[in-house]
Amino acid sequence: MHPQQAEPLKGIESPGRPSRPAGRESLRAEVARRCPQVAPEVLDDFFEQLDDDYFVLFTAAQIAAHVQLVAAIDDQHPLHVRVVPRSPISADILLVGYDLLGEFALITGAMAACGLNIREGQVFSYKRGPERLTPWGSHTRGGLIVDLFTVDFDADQPFDASAQEAFAAHLATLIRLQRQGKHQQARDTLNYRLINAIRTTSQKFPGRLFPVEVRIDNTMSPDWTVVHVTAEDTPGFLYSLSNALAMRGFYVYRVSIRSVQGRVQDELCLGWRHGGKITSDEGQQELRFIVVLIKQFTHFLTVAPDPAMALQHFDQFLDRLAPNASLRADLDWLCDDGAMQVLATMLGSSGFLWEDFLRMQHANLLPVLKEMHATDQPLDSTTLQQRLQEGVQAAGTLPARKTALNTFKDREMFRIDLRHLLHPDLPFGVFADELTDLAEVVMDGALEAAQTDLDERYGLPLLDNGAPCPFALFALGKFGGRELGYASDIEMLCVYGGSGATSGPQCLANTEYATLLVQRLRDLIVARQSGIFEIDLRLRPHGAQGPLATSWEVFKAYYSADGQAADFERQALIKLRWVAGDADLGRRVEAWRDGYVYSEVRFDLKAAVALRERQIAELVTPGQIDSKYSRGGLVDVEYTVQVLQLCHGAALPKLRIPSTLRAIEALRDAGVLGDSDAAQLGEAYRFLRRLIDAQRIVRGHARDLVLPPPESDEFLFLARRLGYWQEQDASTRLAADIAAHRQRAARLYAEIFQAADVEE
Repeated sequence: MHPQQAEPLKGIESPGRPSRPAGRESLRAEVARRCPQVAPEVLDDFFEQLDDDYFVLFTAAQIAAHVQLVAAIDDQHPLHVRVVPRSPISADILLVGYDLLGEFALITGAMAACGLNIREGQVFSYKRGPERLTPWGSHTRGGLIVDLFTVDFDADQPFDASAQEAFAAHLATLIRLQRQGKHQQARDTLNYRLINAIRTTSQKFPGRLFPVEVRIDNTMSPDWTVVHVTAEDTPGFLYSLSNALAMRGFYVYRVSIRSVQGRVQDELCLGWRHGGKITSDEGQQELRFIVVLIKQFTHFLTVAPDPAMALQHFDQFLDRLAPNASLRADLDWLCDDGAMQVLATMLGSSGFLWEDFLRMQHANLLPVLKEMHATDQPLDSTTLQQRLQEGVQAAGTLPARKTALNTFKDREMFRIDLRHLLHPDLPFGVFADELTDLAEVVMDGALEAAQTDLDERYGLPLLDNGAPCPFALFALGKFGGRELGYASDIEMLCVYGGSGATSGPQCLANTEYATLLVQRLRDLIVARQSGIFEIDLRLRPHGAQGPLATSWEVFKAYYSADGQAADFERQALIKLRWVAGDADLGRRVEAWRDGYVYSEVRFDLKAAVALRERQIAELVTPGQIDSKYSRGGLVDVEYTVQVLQLCHGAALPKLRIPSTLRAIEALRDAGVLGDSDAAQLGEAYRFLRRLIDAQRIVRGHARDLVLPPPESDEFLFLARRLGYWQEQDASTRLAADIAAHRQRAARLYAEIFQAADVEE
């Protein structure tokens, strides 16, 4: 199809209903007289394949025009488009072409993407349409369509010759992809165009659901199931519905569309793709479920930060649910305002939440969505521990306990992630606290399971003096600071009491037992994709070259004035915090840490600055902005705070705090930071943490924190995930805020390091 084919076709009138339908033979003769150049077999096929409704609706002149277009269809021109203006804000669009599976979805979607609202429509297909499909997507001459739509559009966005040409070109691209079998690419291309159109319309988010009436009738037509849909009009509904039907084996043969005062009255004639009505209870229930759920979902499409992503994920959601009667039976709760908003927000925010949870474990995690609808309350550590115990108490073997532990972890992490996603107005720090509470409960449960398994084999580990050998787990990094976010790993250190051996039956040295214990911990906690919730032991003494667990004596020797720890390892210990295992050993380790980290021993500021510059040189691509490592990024804020803690913590014990934000407040209260500087540093920290969480939630990993170009859709969706909903210039506002916070963080970093260096 060529763009010029979208020009208005002179001489084609709007459809009218003749006062008395002409007989087929006389009508055929009249049409043949009007188009003598058309081969008789084309005319015969045309009259044989279309239903009586078609010949009643159109005049002989209009039918002759359609026949001429049919005769001109070939592989180079698979679809013809003609546009007839009706008024400054309405037009008729005629489409004649090959019948493709899913073509009606592309046509209605392309119209919506061009800002056209379908007020009325009549869709006719050749009776032999679906049977003529070949496996690779090409079609024989048997399957054809004749579609006529009356569309409205905004006066300030007229559907003029230029817009008609753009519509024809866009539709040609989609049809070409569909014929090549690139169905997902066609849908993705259309989705983003469609969402752009929805975003720019004046239609506001309704905030509530409207009733949907679906009536399925198998008596009106001898060949087709007729579905009547009456509901409020919503953007993208016909596209979403027809696309879902095509993907699930339903063939759309005939469509009648009416829109009266904002309510649609659609009539669809359907059958199974390979023939036959939808007569079974199961098929009709699936059909009704698809229509109602899509109708309700499209009401909430605009609340999704990335509506195109929401559409794509919703298709996959239906793929899993629609054919499964047992899952559909318990989904009535979905069709209300709160639950549908939950679904739209989740499906349009995070690729990794969808991919890692719903697509793989939807049967287990649908109850979590239902639970999120029912309650917005957080769960404290005690409740989490009770839930974990309920899950593992029936597990008699270590593999069974491992399964129960990870089922609990994944379910609760999903609940926390989704709670944060749906409630961006929660106070800063709540999300991190909830994730940290979960991590501590999981680590404690894993430690107990690992020790139980090892003790059954090797007996209790004892010190050389015969006393029990204690083991303790310590959090470091974001875990230690109670600052976990999306896609965080779990930085950890294991310390045990000292040398000795187990009591049997198989005897092991405590060093071997400790190594096995950490290995068991790493095996028990199954990390999700890209290292999420993966145990990270790289901050242990000697790093990757050191033992997996550290004895108390080695810990003291390594972290001492004359020990082997580097200055960056001393700095990292600021975050050390006991989380599981023997509490007495935990207190001893923390006390030793305080004496070592916050001592009078000089901290090498120049080495710290050199390390920071090396990070920028090696981890930041010139011309790009990394939210964590670029100048003014999160690391600048953390380094600034930690250097002040190291310089003043010996004299001011109140500064010995693993939490960055609480440390900023303590530095202000102690007079180390002025009120203005503390406020700016705290604001930059909160903003950058939220920014990084909003970046990580899309892909579910921490590897790429490079900001997308400000003019890109990706940047706009990032702005929406961060709450820039009401701003017409959301991307501009976000870019300005990022620049402002980075400038403040970089300035404070430079001033603090310079001042500390001078004081030395």
